[in-house]
Amino acid sequence: MQKPVSKLTRHYLQEIVADANMNEVLNSCNSDSSTNDYTSRFVRVLILVSLISHTQSFPTHVLPHNRTYTTCIVNEEEEEIGYIQSLLLNKPAVITVNSTYQKIEVYESDHFGKVFFLDDCLQLTERDAPHYNEMLAHVPLMEYLSANDSTEFLDVLVLGGGDGYVVSELLKYPNIRSIDHVDLDDEVINVSKVIFPWAKSVWDDEKVNLVIGDGAEIVRDQVRRGKSYHVIIQDASDPFWIRYDGSVVILPSHVLYEKDHLQQLYKLLQPNDGVLMYQAETYNIPSNLGEISKWRKILLNIGFGRVRYGTISISTYPTGQIGFFVSHAGTSDERDVCNDSYLVLSSCNNTVHNPDISLDWIDWKKLSHTFNSLDGSTHYYHPRIHRSSFDLPLWVEKIIYSDIE
Repeated sequence: MQKPVSKLTRHYLQEIVADANMNEVLNSCNSDSSTNDYTSRFVRVLILVSLISHTQSFPTHVLPHNRTYTTCIVNEEEEEIGYIQSLLLNKPAVITVNSTYQKIEVYESDHFGKVFFLDDCLQLTERDAPHYNEMLAHVPLMEYLSANDSTEFLDVLVLGGGDGYVVSELLKYPNIRSIDHVDLDDEVINVSKVIFPWAKSVWDDEKVNLVIGDGAEIVRDQVRRGKSYHVIIQDASDPFWIRYDGSVVILPSHVLYEKDHLQQLYKLLQPNDGVLMYQAETYNIPSNLGEISKWRKILLNIGFGRVRYGTISISTYPTGQIGFFVSHAGTSDERDVCNDSYLVLSSCNNTVHNPDISLDWIDWKKLSHTFNSLDGSTHYYHPRIHRSSFDLPLWVEKIIYSDIE
């Protein structure tokens, strides 16, 4: 799958055998080859201090007084901002598979349900998976159907998202004609079928065409073939992360964020005035925020219109926030809200471009009708959160929508 996600620069797993007092710490449950470097030792000291100082803070339903069991503390770290967060997981793992590309693991958490990792990077938990996946699926579909015939049959391309959640949400629309789902690793698909209830039969649906392969290459091939889509959803993992020393680690998914690839996606959407949606990092990390601003300029330069960054609240991604870009291939109009007399924005000045966050071009009555007609319910997405997801903190809006390089 490639969920946003990881949002993690490095994982440190510390095994503990826990009773009600959590007084015994044993060897690590997932060895880290870098344990001798200064950073790793420092982080492990922090973990131990945290465990000792919070001995009494775990609820008794997690650590019953009458039994002892083995758990893992999994820590996700963003070295760039010195940020660490932890989850308590039960051992052993529900499943562990080593594919051609990566290590695939699923653990159980008393609060978050099943927790999915790729190469020690957290991809999703059952509890908050709807937050991210429902927004990625429903925002672009709803916007397309609001601007066009809501009974039109749609062809959708999904890149990544091998856990199947986005595809399962798309199948709630009765007018979906086809879904081409591209993922690199068939073992992620196989594990998801076994583990996650939404994925058990999602690829058996006759509307879904599963393609195992490199997303960027397949997109280029589809352009050569003259293929077109109404909606494209790119559920890709992080393109890079930054170490404590400031060095940048470029990750394989970086190609999916480059201008050439985004231009190919535009070509696939342009014949249908289609909508692009893709995972776009968190604004709480400076390097991410810089890229978000750059990606907006790239999308506008390519020819996309209504280019907006939306925000999602999700507790298990570092800083509790992840974002997305949604943009339309069929329009380049960008009304400046500072020209609206009914809006008074302190960000209105000569250096900040103010996007059309009013979304008054969306037929909200029509969108609400489409939402109420879905074949199934949602947990996170609804029309009002769709509208409000584009309302950002003022300092974030100034950086993303500034036209100053």
